[in-house]
Amino acid sequence: MLRKNTQSAPNNEKILISVKEACELTGLSEKTMRTLMNENNFMVRIGRRTLIDRKKFQKWIDRQS
Repeated sequence: MLRKNTQSAPNNEKILISVKEACELTGLSEKTMRTLMNENNFMVRIGRRTLIDRKKFQKWIDRQS
């Protein structure tokens, strides 16, 4: 029996975002974003796709301020 999840993501936000989406959100170039992903711990690989963990990326941005 499956339980219904009563908690949903706030504003139906994605957990993982693409590099292109992250670039659009931050205004950074794709090359800069990929460099940051390699140097930090917010990159997720699923098959051939490279995605960004939104929560880890947001925490990293907050620490930079």
